[in-house]
Amino acid sequence: MSYAEAILENLLNLAEKNNAREIKKAHLVIGELLLINPEQLEFCFRAISRETIAENCTLEIEFVKPEIRCVKCGKEFDAPAGVCECGGFVSVNGGKEMILKSVIMEVD
Repeated sequence: MSYAEAILENLLNLAEKNNAREIKKAHLVIGELLLINPEQLEFCFRAISRETIAENCTLEIEFVKPEIRCVKCGKEFDAPAGVCECGGFVSVNGGKEMILKSVIMEVD
């Protein structure tokens, strides 16, 4: 629920700054390591956005993978691992972000 609340709060603040009367669409970029279920996020967002200018807003969600690489040999991985075959530790960059990439609003 807290992710949905944060999204709604940011959308409403952005709408207020732009004198919007309706928020139509929000494009979100979400890191896969946050383990967010898009259906649950959508459900929570619908519940808390009722009777706001975001109640009809469509959430467009784009998931992004983290960059996982061995710090010793540079090998890249698809899934988090603690140690590479070469014995080096892996570095995880990204995958935990939540970015409001774009918003479509109806303004006065």
